[in-house]
Amino acid sequence: MRSFALAAALFFFAARAAGAQLPPNENWRTLRTQHFRVHFTPGVEEEARRAAVNAERAYAELSTELVPPRGTIDLVVSDNVDYVNGYATPFPSNRIVVFAHPPTDASGLRNYDDWNALVVTHELTHIFHLDRSRGIWRFGQAIFGRNPLLFPAEYEPTWVIEGLAVYFESRLTGVGRLESSEHSMTARAAALANRVPTLQELSPGTSRFPGGSVVYIYGSLLFDYLSRTRGPGSIRQFIESGAKTPLPFILTLTSRNAFGMSFQTAWERWRDSLMHEVSTPHEAMPGWRQLTNAGHVALFPRWLGDTTLVYAGDKAREMPSAYEVTLSGRETRLGRRNGTSPNVRTPDGGLLFSQPDYLDPYHIRNDLYVERNGEQARLTTGARLTAPDVRSDGEIVAVQDEPATTRLVRLSRDGRTLVPLTSTSIDVQWAEPRWSPDGTRIAAVRQSRGRSEIAILDADGKMIDSFGPTRAINSNPSWSSDGKRIYFSSERSGTPQIYVADVTSFAPRVGRVSDAQTGLFAPESSRDQTQLATLLFKVDGYHLGVAPISSLVPVAADSTRTSPRAGCTGCVDLVPGLPPLGAVDSSRATKYSPWASLMPRYWIPVFESNTTDGTSWGAATSGYDIVDRHDYQVEALHNSRWGQNSAWLWYRYAGFGLPLIDLYASQNYSNANFIFVDQNGVAGSAFGFSERERIVSLQATFIRPRFRTYTLASIGGELEGLSYSTRPDTVIQQLSTFYSRTHNYPAVVASAGWSNAQRPGISISPEDGISASVNGRQRWHGGTTGASTRAFVGVTSAYKSLDFPGFAHHVLALHAAGGITDDRSPDLFSAGGISGTSLEVFPGFSVGEQRRTFGVRGYPVGAEGGIRAYSAAVEYRAPLAAPSRGFRFIPVFIDKTSLTLFGETGRAFCPANADTVDGVCSAANIGNPAMASAGAELNIDSGFQLDVQARLRLGIAFPLINRERLGASTAQAYATFGASF
Repeated sequence: MRSFALAAALFFFAARAAGAQLPPNENWRTLRTQHFRVHFTPGVEEEARRAAVNAERAYAELSTELVPPRGTIDLVVSDNVDYVNGYATPFPSNRIVVFAHPPTDASGLRNYDDWNALVVTHELTHIFHLDRSRGIWRFGQAIFGRNPLLFPAEYEPTWVIEGLAVYFESRLTGVGRLESSEHSMTARAAALANRVPTLQELSPGTSRFPGGSVVYIYGSLLFDYLSRTRGPGSIRQFIESGAKTPLPFILTLTSRNAFGMSFQTAWERWRDSLMHEVSTPHEAMPGWRQLTNAGHVALFPRWLGDTTLVYAGDKAREMPSAYEVTLSGRETRLGRRNGTSPNVRTPDGGLLFSQPDYLDPYHIRNDLYVERNGEQARLTTGARLTAPDVRSDGEIVAVQDEPATTRLVRLSRDGRTLVPLTSTSIDVQWAEPRWSPDGTRIAAVRQSRGRSEIAILDADGKMIDSFGPTRAINSNPSWSSDGKRIYFSSERSGTPQIYVADVTSFAPRVGRVSDAQTGLFAPESSRDQTQLATLLFKVDGYHLGVAPISSLVPVAADSTRTSPRAGCTGCVDLVPGLPPLGAVDSSRATKYSPWASLMPRYWIPVFESNTTDGTSWGAATSGYDIVDRHDYQVEALHNSRWGQNSAWLWYRYAGFGLPLIDLYASQNYSNANFIFVDQNGVAGSAFGFSERERIVSLQATFIRPRFRTYTLASIGGELEGLSYSTRPDTVIQQLSTFYSRTHNYPAVVASAGWSNAQRPGISISPEDGISASVNGRQRWHGGTTGASTRAFVGVTSAYKSLDFPGFAHHVLALHAAGGITDDRSPDLFSAGGISGTSLEVFPGFSVGEQRRTFGVRGYPVGAEGGIRAYSAAVEYRAPLAAPSRGFRFIPVFIDKTSLTLFGETGRAFCPANADTVDGVCSAANIGNPAMASAGAELNIDSGFQLDVQARLRLGIAFPLINRERLGASTAQAYATFGASF
């Protein structure tokens, strides 16, 4: 039924509003520079004024390497989320969004002089790259505007797009990810294990560690290799070739033109050079032994005693959690977390930690929680606190996020009293504070303008001393139990190693105590000072282990930084004569106006054709402003055979924050050819019959996203008008008078939904939760005093994980749906058919099945209709394999495969007392029988062209009852996309 399809669409657009992450209802302001419009809220004005200068600087730098993009670029600086991110798109206009939060909680990204300058350079590279079009692509854009199909670089795999951006972020700034150790560390770990991925395995959808980061890591390393061996100019030549070639997804053509070799050949040569660089594996630290085996993410180890540690982990098989591990390697899962954070024992035996959550649909903030006896209690709300540590009296020290920076704060044990310890400056960031054992001092990482050091403060925040300054990443300081030493990790030698400083005197001496070929992190001395716990990076992720402290021999270290690209004189290209870092734009800011980014920038032709209607042609367009306050889609069609004009419009206003206001209006025609038969049964001439449907609806939607739940509710009104005509128009006078009048049907519609289902990183299905929705509609005929009809549909799915062998949990999934309306309804429920998801391979052309509320596999689509309907299904879902591999000559990436065994039933019918004369039911619908089937499906989680993620379902269904009556075959083999539910 159409109203319920609209409700499903409402869920999609509501989710988009939450995912956009920009608060459309805030007081946005705008700065204008030569090439940019910079949008910001008052809280980040200082950062935005720097961003304006940073953007123009990056524009000038990139213009020396690449062809500049067209038009003015919109740049948004926002501080509504407490995580590191940014994104850029050339459609519908050139746009960049950067979140002001610095990467203090992501130590691998801390190699920067000015974080905003670095991320703006990265995102602006995307605009320079993606906007570039030549030849037939530029000709197409001259006709169709900024049509999303006409940007050739968008057809390139993500590893090319992100690899180029990381390459230029480091080349033009001298910092960034190619100048820090994380990318080279990941590649070395893969080489040591002889598991360097192939070029066809660089998919953002891979479940193999390090997940989607592979496109950044290996893409940038490959372009860096090509720049070194073929010259920096070859990178520009590659982009120019890709902007002109008619087949941009065939990279061999453009890579040979630019580099003199295919990417495949270049990859093999880079891989061989990497394998030659790695030496024979050796101990990372004398006597180091591994305690954990799952890999993926393991962070922030803390000793609970002399034989037990707690750490934050995300093993991908479960949701992120806190884990306890003994020195014998026995692990216990303590509790779920929304992210990874230190878990610190409080004096009363609880565990203190921070985790992010939504405050509203547009703001994500970190807050402190404490877990006792398996129950979590929230200490703060909206306080923006991370990296907590607890003193013996319960006093807390933590990092507090401020607009575009961080500071250190102290909190009372109940979290109600907060006192700043350090001042706020966007030039200085603080991270990872730790109390000394006696509670009189605090060790923390202090970073300013690319210089990182370990600072020692007293309990009130006064600086006592500092050591280890370097233009490299320092992280994870921790005290020995006697307070005489501080251990920390630093990449100053080119790889992350463990260092120790004697802090019994001023100007502490620093020594290195490890020699890891990949990287060692997060040192933590046991309370009896016999063991040092650390995290060792391997090809499958981080592993927690311990080494005897007595075996450690410090080697003197200085502040000299060794870059992974040391000795490469042409790798960095710093353009002289540009404004220095920290410079600000002083122009006048004005009130934000959405119109410049809202106007339509493209159109796409639309063609439809069928036997009855003939050919319809028209156009469609869409648009949204940069902060997503306004959003619209519009389409218009003309039918040449019937001389009809159809159109539809969807518009959303999000300026209130909540509710989201949706306006929908449409005019559609349904046509048919009949032969007129008089009362005596004599056939006359043929005539054409048309129904015109006009709909206008207005709905208000409320959403409540949370990390563990999602809630939605909407209510609105709808007016549907139906009128009829014939060709020739004289025929309508001979039909029932019903068809000579316009019929108006006002309605009230409402929907609600809630879900708490979990989805771990390598899961094959939702797990351990339920998803439920209900939709209702009250419809009147001819005004609210006329006859009315009601319809209700409810859908529920439940999932339970089973911890059986396999790369992921097995899952038992249950699904039930029910619908009821009356015989005055204009529509019947439909039952039967395969439920799935269609995949649009080209605008207007999709493959796969649509989502069906009452689908029953093995039976024809719409095998039954009625004013009562139900369906139920049970599925057993089992993991098979997770190859996470691609194929050299086939553009398909296969990540995971799983098997589903299912049984389901369903029915749509009209009861015996239904009105078959004036109602929607016919005699054929009375007492329709039940359908039931069983079968199996092979599920393939795949990526087409590496990047287009989709689940392919190959199945066979066996109808079990009423097969002949309902026109079902003995067995039905099928293929579709998406999950059944």
